[in-house]
Amino acid sequence: MKVVCDVTRPHQIKTIVSLNPIMVDGTGMCGACRVEVGGETKFTCVDGPEFDGHLVDFDLLMKRQSIYKEQEKLALDLYLKHKEVK
Repeated sequence: MKVVCDVTRPHQIKTIVSLNPIMVDGTGMCGACRVEVGGETKFTCVDGPEFDGHLVDFDLLMKRQSIYKEQEKLALDLYLKHKEVK
């Protein structure tokens, strides 16, 4: 979505993106789905998930999305290991 927005921005083509980061509670209380849009903090679970792609801070979003990458890999490995035992 970031690349598409980079392509459409110079041509002033309206670009709506659908963001689906980790959403824990669906109410905005936990902040897990926090994203910066137009310099404002938004929560995809209550304010989105659709936003003007040209206003989304994709660099910050991608950085936030990778915070739990190590834990996600560990969880997947444990799941696969448990699945093999059955």
